[in-house]
Amino acid sequence: MSGLGECRINDSGTLSLKGVGSVIECKASWSYSSLDDLYSLVRELAKRVEHVLGVSINRIEFTENEPIGLNYMLFKYRLYLREGYISCRLIAHGNTVKLVVCTVPLKQGERSVESYNEPKLESAPKRNVVGMLPPGQKYVQFFTIYRILGQPEVDVRKWRLRITGLVEEEAELSYEELQLMPCKEIVVDFHCVTGWSVKGVKWSGVPLKHLAGLAGVKDNAKWVLVKGLDGYTTSIPLEDFLHEDSLLALRLNGRPLSIEQGFPARIIIPHLYGWKGVKWVSEIVFTDKYVDGFWEKLGYHPRGNVWLEERFKDK
Repeated sequence: MSGLGECRINDSGTLSLKGVGSVIECKASWSYSSLDDLYSLVRELAKRVEHVLGVSINRIEFTENEPIGLNYMLFKYRLYLREGYISCRLIAHGNTVKLVVCTVPLKQGERSVESYNEPKLESAPKRNVVGMLPPGQKYVQFFTIYRILGQPEVDVRKWRLRITGLVEEEAELSYEELQLMPCKEIVVDFHCVTGWSVKGVKWSGVPLKHLAGLAGVKDNAKWVLVKGLDGYTTSIPLEDFLHEDSLLALRLNGRPLSIEQGFPARIIIPHLYGWKGVKWVSEIVFTDKYVDGFWEKLGYHPRGNVWLEERFKDK
């Protein structure tokens, strides 16, 4: 089928916490004008999944669709096997399919895997202006709280933030120690990749640049892998991590973070979409290689700059 690129099978990464054994990622640039066109593409993709996994698909069932911003549509469907099913997410920009990602249950995952290629990132703005909406966003009054891997239990007396990887000296910091460090307050808009934004949010905490300097980041570091107590991960380009407004936030609107908002600490990088803002942070790893985090495995962009509308990997 013209416009349908290669499909590859990848390691599941942190999606294993959701029972995923492997991920099949299919690139595409295929325009459709009707649902029948879309079904035709999905049937062709199902044949490719059958070939990659060596399974037989009995039926296809669309379950839901969701607009992401103003320009993207996320279609979710299932490929039913004799036992169980494979969940798929089809990402369309306008009327053009860009990417399809299928998650294979753990029992199907005993195959060789490939890593996602090192991303090539174009130059991107990093402005943080209250009241200036990025493309495809709209203001709402309140945060939507996400707990995709559940809400962890936190004992702040035992909690430590570890800084590891390509650093001169690894660090382990308590909540009390972080509170004694240089503090910065910012007032910025918060942007979720699904299209909502909260205006004028006040965050305060330790500049991420200070933490990087404390550990002594090595010259060959290019990416930062951030981990949460719940098992969630994401990757952030070092340049964005070190931005002057990037914080390890300890307080929200003048009060300590609530457990729902990531207590004791969370990442805030205002010019990136909110999924990069790991809650309940447990470890910051400086690395020279890109690694897909939880949402990146499901097709979200390696960087996620709000001003370039980097929602998915086709950008």
